[in-house]
Amino acid sequence: MSIPVYLGDSLQLRFRAGDLFARQNITIQVDQGDNTQLVFPVSLVDRAENFDSLMGQVAEAIEREENPSLALDDHGITDAEERKTLQETIATLQRLHAEERDHIWAYYTRNLVRPVALSRSKVDVVIGNPPWLNFNQTADILRTELRNMSRDRYGIWAGGRYATHQDVAGLFFARSVDLYLKDGGVIGFVLPHSALQAGQYSKWRSGKWQSPPVGRGKNRASAFTLSVEFSHKTAWDLEQLKPNTFFPVPACVVFARSTGQSGIAAPLAGEVETWQGAAGADDVRRESTGITDTSIVGDSPYAKLSRNGATIYPRRFFFVNETENTAIIQAGQTATVNPRRSGQGKAPWKNLDLTAISNQTIEKTHLFDVHLGETIAPYITLEPLRALLPLKQDAAAFPTDGSGPGGIRLGGLEQRMRDRWRTVSKFWEEHKAPATKLNLLGQIDYLHKLSSQLDWQQNSGTRPVRVAYAGPGEPTAALVLDDNTLIDYTLFWIACKDLQEANYLLAIINSDVLYEAVTPLMPKGQFGARHVQKHLWKLPIPEYDPAQKLHVRISQDGERAAGGAAARLEQLRQERGDKLTVTIARRELRAWLRSSPEGAAVEAAVGQLLAG
Repeated sequence: MSIPVYLGDSLQLRFRAGDLFARQNITIQVDQGDNTQLVFPVSLVDRAENFDSLMGQVAEAIEREENPSLALDDHGITDAEERKTLQETIATLQRLHAEERDHIWAYYTRNLVRPVALSRSKVDVVIGNPPWLNFNQTADILRTELRNMSRDRYGIWAGGRYATHQDVAGLFFARSVDLYLKDGGVIGFVLPHSALQAGQYSKWRSGKWQSPPVGRGKNRASAFTLSVEFSHKTAWDLEQLKPNTFFPVPACVVFARSTGQSGIAAPLAGEVETWQGAAGADDVRRESTGITDTSIVGDSPYAKLSRNGATIYPRRFFFVNETENTAIIQAGQTATVNPRRSGQGKAPWKNLDLTAISNQTIEKTHLFDVHLGETIAPYITLEPLRALLPLKQDAAAFPTDGSGPGGIRLGGLEQRMRDRWRTVSKFWEEHKAPATKLNLLGQIDYLHKLSSQLDWQQNSGTRPVRVAYAGPGEPTAALVLDDNTLIDYTLFWIACKDLQEANYLLAIINSDVLYEAVTPLMPKGQFGARHVQKHLWKLPIPEYDPAQKLHVRISQDGERAAGGAAARLEQLRQERGDKLTVTIARRELRAWLRSSPEGAAVEAAVGQLLAG
């Protein structure tokens, strides 16, 4: 007796109804090149246990180079048509083995045909835990198949800004209803928590899945429609179970009843059953809470003004620490530098031998201050890092040359910087990923995120003041006072009209009430809510208006909080000296804000703004 567990293609991506089923047979294509096919009688495939055992014996006989046709007698295959079809297939399997093309086709077909057979006789209940995999994490050919099926068969492809977050789990759910579930049957799947609220699942949550309309006018209609009632049973929200480590990311369980191709759909909306307590405990609480559909939350005007910092990477090529020069006489306006090491470096860059650019004297005109996530705390900036760039401090743009090393015209650099740039450009070309086509300048100015800062420095126009804020973790924002300081990709920045608007944004972003409001909108990862920078502008945060008393009040409260944070930071520096890290600074400043009158005033004013 074989165990009825199969490693089959449940999506049936390789099959098409027209070429899969003849009246009596299931055909599997082995090789498109020589048109080799394996054909199996439907009548035998439907006898699952007999078919599985037969194919196992055939595989073993082929491997031992014995007569595999004897398995037909052992399994009582007496029907003339079945026997004829199987003998031809066994001969093909023997040929494949003789050509050293593998004998596992017999095992493979056992698994491959089972989903096809199951879809011919649909079931009352389907339960499962489909793959939690983004489309962009799949192989190119498979990705195209999955995207086409999601878009052209079921119409659940969200696309647009959600394209990179599109997950195959929703497609598995819809496909399983389509292929395996009877009308009126019930399905229950464990899914990523984002299925309950994120934009990439918005079309799937409608419960009505249909191909794009074809035709014109009154004849315009979808060729295929399939509906489910998500209201059949309330979904389970498992995000608040602690510890939440039983899946890579927080999960939910979604149920639905199939209403077929002509039934009524009921969307996944309204309420979910939230599980709270210790995972696996007997006293887990279940409470009804509302679903927040993040795809329909409006954008703040600041969403269009927010920009990501520059991708100055690999960091060991650019970020440096200045060191003392032991030479008796050092050239004027130069500095001796070493590559800055960081515990967050990635291979292959963190393991490179950078002796060639170590203890190197370089022209100071190429040294820039740069703020990263690790150099800002609530309301204040810490000491910026230093980076060497193929750019002079007073230059308005990079000295570009498509044929030059790394895309740079060497004549636009100082002499010592030319040598360094040649060296790091060579390192980049030798060690970058094969699929990366960018030269080194294209890498550090990816999407012109560095050039856009240079443009702002040359002409800030009506927005001369910058606020920088961190991407991951709790919302953290600070005022960047030095216009010549650059901002790294771990931060985002907004150019403001004046200090009043800047203080308004500082108060909002650094507040606990904002974090509480934005958390339900964020996807949940293994370490909690993620991508705060993408979601905080979905909140109703209006552009600063000096005619609005509440806006002015928030700005003034933010200014006072910034002053208090600066005083508290100076106190911490006196107390801790060199032992003051950004982690300690952030922790202590947040503690001060939560216990100070300045922090309380900010929370009250921002809370009033977000409450509408």
